[in-house]
Amino acid sequence: MKKTKMLLATLLVLTMALVSACGNNNNAAPAGDNGGAGNAATGTNGGDGASQPENVKIRVGLVGGGMTPIIAQIGINDGSYEKAGITIDKQSFTSGADMVQALVGGSLDIVLGSYEHVLRQQKNGLGVKAYGEIYNGVGYSLVVKKDSSFQSLEDLKGTTLAVTKVGSLSDTGLREGLKTANINPDKDVQIINGGSGATMLAAIESGKAAGGMVSEPTISQMVATGNYRVLYDPPYDFAGITVMAKTDWVDKNQDAMKRFLQVSNEVNERVQKDPASAVEAMLKEFDQIPADVMETAVKNQLAKVPAGLKVSEEGAKNVSNTQIEAGVIEKEIPFADTVDLSLLP
Repeated sequence: MKKTKMLLATLLVLTMALVSACGNNNNAAPAGDNGGAGNAATGTNGGDGASQPENVKIRVGLVGGGMTPIIAQIGINDGSYEKAGITIDKQSFTSGADMVQALVGGSLDIVLGSYEHVLRQQKNGLGVKAYGEIYNGVGYSLVVKKDSSFQSLEDLKGTTLAVTKVGSLSDTGLREGLKTANINPDKDVQIINGGSGATMLAAIESGKAAGGMVSEPTISQMVATGNYRVLYDPPYDFAGITVMAKTDWVDKNQDAMKRFLQVSNEVNERVQKDPASAVEAMLKEFDQIPADVMETAVKNQLAKVPAGLKVSEEGAKNVSNTQIEAGVIEKEIPFADTVDLSLLP
């Protein structure tokens, strides 16, 4: 109980800090901002006389509060992009929909978000494609109390379960899992909004919810107390965080996109070999998390970063199926129309 109270206090501080951070960065730069990659500044020679790459500025949008964009988070915080001549203007959002709207409106150059947003923009006749993927998964796992009687999804029939928000990606991941266990998510369980961080922990701890969909680093932090365990981690391919951009921007800034993808891939290859090396960079995002817990969270996240940052057709199809079922799109959109992997290293 003492560990749980300490965790609750930590999560409260973390949640407030993340909300504040997202609020401070939620205003996208105006479409006329000269900070886009198309307005590259010429680099300077280093002290050893070697020619440095031409500097470019890329406005990158991501949803704050979680670790699914881990490769970009590491690259920004450890200076990898900067060393490659890329100045990242990171803009955090609390909503994927708002973030993609900023992309379409011209306030962002690259967005790190779920493939579902690519499908929605394609349906609207807008030229948005995925050029790589930095997280292949839903990004949420179902956490329950360690001493609960639940041993599988089949045991959850008749219970109340919490997601961050009904209709969100955490909701989608839970519903798909329940279906595989022959549980009707609309009839056999009650799904409620649980929020994230401290509010989700409170819902599970109080018994209001038998379990909740949680993301890293909160998963590792809860499990580390010894009071919680992961009951279900969605195992299927799912194009969860793709590197998306407008096709006309990429046409004009191919070098910038290539370089961004190349550095991202180099970061992934490096930290896959030595996950502990990424802890310091990630603690800049989550300074309330103990280093040992962060290392566990980093390892968990890296396990779902695809080799070569390639979007798989299966992962894209699984996202597409959820969007068809939800009535967002009427039929599957061809992979070749939504994904371009030609700029990957």
